[in-house]
This record gives sequence, C-alpha cells and structure tokens, in this order.
Amino acid sequence: MKAVKKERDPRVSVKTVKTQLTKAAMIDSIQRHEAALFLELKRSQRDYGRNADFTNQLRSQWCAVNTLMHSLGINEDYALPDNVAAMDIVSERIRREQEA
Repeated sequence: MKAVKKERDPRVSVKTVKTQLTKAAMIDSIQRHEAALFLELKRSQRDYGRNADFTNQLRSQWCAVNTLMHSLGINEDYALPDNVAAMDIVSERIRREQEA
C-alpha cells in the first residue's frame, strides 16, 4: 500500500510562529499555572467546603500539575502572587480554627 501525499489547500494560509520557548520560560509557565490552580483550590475550600464536588475537581487538577512538577524536579515558587494569596487564605483558616 502506497502512502498518499496530501496536497496543501491553497485557500488556507499557514502562519508559522517562531518563538523560542526556553527551559526557564517553560518552568515559569508551569509554576504560574500551578499557583493559579492552588489559589482556586483554596478559594473553593473556603467558599464551598473541603468535600464539595467543585473543590474535589479543582483538587484533582492541582494535584495533576503538582505531581508533574515534582516528577520533573520543579519546585513551587512561593513568591508568586497567587501562592501568596493562597497562603493568606490558609493562614486565615488556621487563625479561625485556633480561636474556636
């Protein structure tokens, strides 16, 4: 069986974007995504509870990215604004639990 070569459709323009994604940029992007997911998880835990379906969905998403980061040897960047906001939510919850 012979492979059939597909002809390019002249009506469709093919635009190639040549941006170099460096290793540092990839790591930064992964860290930012993980921090955003972590913040959403903590907000959901605060607003809907730890065992809500939406919270469990967010936990699964965050856990997948976090596991990937650890398997690649990428550490969390706790200085990112999303991580700082998430830690504020955690600190507030701990304060409320200690006062009760």
